Amino acid sequence: MYVKVEELKEGNVLLEDVISKAPEPLMVKDTILTSWHIKILEAFLIDKVAIGGASMGMVVENAGLPAEEKKRAAVPVQTKTNFFEVYLRSVDEYKKEFHKWQAGSGVDIIQIREIILPLLDEVTADPGLFSKLYQCAEKENYYCHHSVVTGLLSGAVAAQLNYEKGFVIQTALAGALADCGMARINPRILLKETSLTAGEKKEVDKHPVLSYKMVKDINLLNPETKIAVFQHHERMDGSGYVNGAKAENLPPISRIVAAADVFHAMTSDKLYRKRQTLFKVMEMFEQDFFGKFDLPTVKALTALFTKLASGTAVRLSDGQLANVLFMKQQHPTRPLLKLQANESIIDLEKRRDLHIEEVL
Repeated sequence: MYVKVEELKEGNVLLEDVISKAPEPLMVKDTILTSWHIKILEAFLIDKVAIGGASMGMVVENAGLPAEEKKRAAVPVQTKTNFFEVYLRSVDEYKKEFHKWQAGSGVDIIQIREIILPLLDEVTADPGLFSKLYQCAEKENYYCHHSVVTGLLSGAVAAQLNYEKGFVIQTALAGALADCGMARINPRILLKETSLTAGEKKEVDKHPVLSYKMVKDINLLNPETKIAVFQHHERMDGSGYVNGAKAENLPPISRIVAAADVFHAMTSDKLYRKRQTLFKVMEMFEQDFFGKFDLPTVKALTALFTKLASGTAVRLSDGQLANVLFMKQQHPTRPLLKLQANESIIDLEKRRDLHIEEVL
């Protein structure tokens, strides 16, 4: 029985795998749906799914089971852990921490580690997951999504640059906590649906200092990690804030978090503006922002999104569909493609009027 996603209830059981654009099923057959599963289906714009269970597709009941069986049946069962479910759960957990900070509580670094580190292991093993995370974004919860993804991007870039595990973890934590000071900004400003006034921007620009004050006494964070939280809006050429620090005063973690923070911000929907595409922003880092960000960091960040196998389907900025023929090491955002419509070859390095809009 096929049921629209908006009509699903917790306890419904999938009769078949749910397929999205990813090579593996989004959810597998026999998964007992929870609110998390339903939220993921909505995020991936799934229209209908096949469900079964008691009463021709209704919610699975525990009636008639022994007490111990009822207890076990109350626990959702799934045959395979889904990365996107864990991600959405982590964003919700981060949101709870953010609300605690707004109420005046300090940072629970153990909880932040538990939110970030399981996801970090997944994305460092499979960076291709980053391209799919944008399907889970919610602009109403932008700051929580932003903090989690900035942490993951920061850690993944550090791993891409071959830093040791401890450094990777500290970099991820710096990214995840860089904006914790936003909790001390007037909520009215954070929820505003139009561009900020000069006065409101000045208020928001205080958040690196506020973030640093919230992490400075945490023993499990290294000094360089705390500095990165403070410096994540500094730029290599001295054009950033709070102190206008230049390259010689920006340690590696600061350089990584700064790039990850801007990259995710530009490629995310906010209440007052739409996101820009991943490949367009990568090219802006290489061209428009040249000199502002650390070059090895930018190359490592770009590599997370451009390891596309031959045959990978993409949508171009003019709407055409194509497949990757060859990725260019020197120009990773401008591969050689074959158009699906007429099988003609197109070299994006020569066609500057086009760019990759989406990896399918």
